[in-house]
Amino acid sequence: MATLGERLATIEQIARDAGKRISDLEDDYNGGGDVEYARSVRGRLHTLESTVAGMVLRRNFGLGFARGWVQAVIVFAALATAAAAWYAVLVN
Repeated sequence: MATLGERLATIEQIARDAGKRISDLEDDYNGGGDVEYARSVRGRLHTLESTVAGMVLRRNFGLGFARGWVQAVIVFAALATAAAAWYAVLVN
């Protein structure tokens, strides 16, 4: 049977080990210790969030630009058709 002092020492060792594991998990999550921020969970999530936000912005801008481009081509085609019609009328 372990004495009271031995039991207390065992509990203290378990508490130190648990504190170390919590500290290691916190370093993995936030960056710190031997884990750089870009490799931490928070750093990776921040990178992912920035990438997704950039993709959404690019998609929204791209769709608007494509719509404007299509409209410009239609207007140009309409003007070219009108000019060709006037040219055909004036030549004949």
